[in-house]
Amino acid sequence: KAKLTRVENKTYYFDENGDRHDGVPVGIRGNLSGITGDLTGITGDLTGITGDLSGIRGYLSGIRGNLDDCEITEGDRLHGINIVELIGK
Repeated sequence: KAKLTRVENKTYYFDENGDRHDGVPVGIRGNLSGITGDLTGITGDLTGITGDLSGIRGYLSGIRGNLDDCEITEGDRLHGINIVELIGK
């Protein structure tokens, strides 16, 4: 039985006026395959980053890893997360 649905993974961002736009804001580089979620406030090279970026902010150039491994809660995402707090020593 055909019981599955296809979910379109989208990236989006909010401009300075609070308007939502589908796609990637200017200033983001790298391989975005597998990246979904809110890219507002993200800058830099996303090569090597995987997982849901919703609620994440900061400069990602030179950062590697899977954000899902950071065990970010929905509450964390709602408040926003500074990427610096997720980088190990």
